[in-house]
Amino acid sequence: MPHLIDDTIQNHELEDLRRQEEEDLVKILSDKYGLPYIDLRGLAPEPDAMQLVKEEDAREAGCVPFKIVGRKVHVATIAPNREKMEEMLRPLETRGYEILLYLVSHASLEHVLSRYADLNQTSKVESGMLELTKTKMEKLMQSFHTVEELKAQFDQLMNSQVLYKTTRIIELIMAGALQFDASDIHIEPEEDKVRLRYRLNGILEDIAFFDFNALKNITSRLKLLAGLKLSTIADAQDGRFSIDLEDVEVEVRVSVIPGNYGESFVMRLLDPRHSVSNLDNIAFPAILREKLYHALSRPNGVILTTGPTGSGKTTTLYAFLHHVYNTEVKIITIEDPVEYHLEGITQTQVEEEKGYTFLSGLRAALRQDPDIIMVGEIRDNDTAKVAVNAALTGHLVFSTLHTNNAAGTVPRLIELGVNPKTLASSLSVALAQRLVRTLCEVCRQEYIADEKESRVITNVLGDMKVSGKIDSMMGHEPAPTYTLYHPVGCEHCGGTGYSGRIGIFEAIFMDAELEKVLPLNPSEREVRDASKNQGIPSLKEDGIIKVLEGTTSLEELGKAVDLYGDA
Repeated sequence: MPHLIDDTIQNHELEDLRRQEEEDLVKILSDKYGLPYIDLRGLAPEPDAMQLVKEEDAREAGCVPFKIVGRKVHVATIAPNREKMEEMLRPLETRGYEILLYLVSHASLEHVLSRYADLNQTSKVESGMLELTKTKMEKLMQSFHTVEELKAQFDQLMNSQVLYKTTRIIELIMAGALQFDASDIHIEPEEDKVRLRYRLNGILEDIAFFDFNALKNITSRLKLLAGLKLSTIADAQDGRFSIDLEDVEVEVRVSVIPGNYGESFVMRLLDPRHSVSNLDNIAFPAILREKLYHALSRPNGVILTTGPTGSGKTTTLYAFLHHVYNTEVKIITIEDPVEYHLEGITQTQVEEEKGYTFLSGLRAALRQDPDIIMVGEIRDNDTAKVAVNAALTGHLVFSTLHTNNAAGTVPRLIELGVNPKTLASSLSVALAQRLVRTLCEVCRQEYIADEKESRVITNVLGDMKVSGKIDSMMGHEPAPTYTLYHPVGCEHCGGTGYSGRIGIFEAIFMDAELEKVLPLNPSEREVRDASKNQGIPSLKEDGIIKVLEGTTSLEELGKAVDLYGDA
């Protein structure tokens, strides 16, 4: 037995030696032929370049394109004088490509040629479409009904030796994400494993763990799908592809960044079936809804949604756009990126590398004679000033701003250089929002609130009563104790206890009381005090009412707002 091991080691060493000798020989021959030498054995060729020629032609000619930059095609060859090579490359030159030849070893050439298997396997998705058909989806989803059952499916697949395993894994990743309405898919290499997580109702949950051999195949396929460069592993990349479900097309935005243990992938799923087009479907408190409808009926003004990333700001803006759209008005948007396509609305997307920013897009949009403009985000002084001036010149402007609450909008805009006097004439509404998970109505369970929970609810209801917000209390009165609900988990909600998310909101509207404090450069608290008579519930108050209604849990609300502070 030891002799067999020694022979195996010796054979490997001889093979490595022969390969190195060939590389050394090719280096020498490169001078003879006047061609640069390159070792491609450790590099990933670019599929766009390889697809310029057929695999059989490349093998017969002994050369293959491996990189493309503009009209320059980099081609690896083992035989520069082979007639077949000239025949293969001539059509590329006719099409205007400049050919850059490199001399390589047989090992390098075979390394590139072997990648045609990946290209052939994904030929059906060359256009960026993943044909995950309705029939296939239904078959996959019949095999799991809860997240735990999906995890078992992954474990079984990882330990199997099925044909086209990588394709099966990606299909299961996408099917699971669509089945459970995941907003994002995370593939994260760690020290000794690769973690797959879904963001379900705003919360990340572990789904499966892969080994690093599986990761390489999965990420290569995803890069091909998203139109990313296989050879780039040290830089961040962004791409996209679509899942064709026949009756609907789900767009997947792919973001790749380098990490300590490999490339980290995040894929955002944009399913048009989940977009909110009707403003009535957003859970605004009644008094806030009434005031918003009035603000949206005005011909001009700035309406801002605020909150952290992932709080549903853009979804609310899209609902605003649907509400105000008709054939008599022109609407232009500047987004980063365009998430859902809206009929009858001119949507544009920020492209920083081409100089099309929120600011330049806003200035260009104003030259297009629009009635309504949506700016994805106000990030800087100039964008803020142009947006405010647009409202002063008769435009209705929608945008988002990063602040913690509605009252923080005013000091933030003043900090960005907006004149307080013009702000009084232009700002209509500052809306703040958060998203909380909604309890599964099938399995939620009643319980009696403990002393600490009851105290929080009583304090909130008491403050609402004193502040004249009785209409927003939905009939709930301060009491010694309260009946609440907590999550359980069942087949209907995938075992999580929650199904979907709902917004909690607060807002301030520009009125005479607020105008009085603007010249004083007010703080958040001063803005809040000036608007307290508007009668609109705060984030915490709106959330508590939704807890008492059984829509969400007190624990879930505590993740979105400070239940024990005075905000």
